Amino acid sequence: MTRKLSPAKRTNDILDAAISEFLERGYENASMEKVATRAGLTKGGIYHHFASKEEILVLANERFMVPVKDMMEKAMGAASPAAGLRDYITHYVTYWAGHERELSFVFLSLTKALQNSPARPMYNGYRATMTGFLEGMAGRAVTRGELRIPDPTAWALALFAALDGVLAYIAMDRKLSAKQVAQQLNRVFIDQHGKDARPPMGVRPAPR
Repeated sequence: MTRKLSPAKRTNDILDAAISEFLERGYENASMEKVATRAGLTKGGIYHHFASKEEILVLANERFMVPVKDMMEKAMGAASPAAGLRDYITHYVTYWAGHERELSFVFLSLTKALQNSPARPMYNGYRATMTGFLEGMAGRAVTRGELRIPDPTAWALALFAALDGVLAYIAMDRKLSAKQVAQQLNRVFIDQHGKDARPPMGVRPAPR
């Protein structure tokens, strides 16, 4: 007799099965039937929970973003915005470096999003959320006189690109230390913009 599972447990089992299937066979070669088999369901059973592979792809990525949202909330709750940003950079890099399977799936999903799939709006929303968060934190740090950032919008986009871009290299090159990479990013994006740092030539310090 099949043991009845809660909807949440069944959904997680399907997501875990789909992630393994997508990573092993590639998104295009994976099928709902194969995902169902891995999850211990019939093909009809899996369609009771998900309408398509695209829906599974999106929901799996949303699940992987939960820890990142927790990091963002912790950073926003810090007494010092600059310190919150520093901790966020460190935790973000070290977290993903320690979760290679999840990171591989995110990159697989990004590739699919580039093909104008239903995952594209999710990634556009993710980018907007992340750059908005970083820009807001930078703005607070500038207002408090902790950082000198002439253009928080450009700074946020650059940091966002640097964070996600460097993760691919950490995953490919085990000689790269996540801790050292985080320190280097903090040096470039935080320390060099500190209140005691000398502004670049021709750039006026942000008003306090």
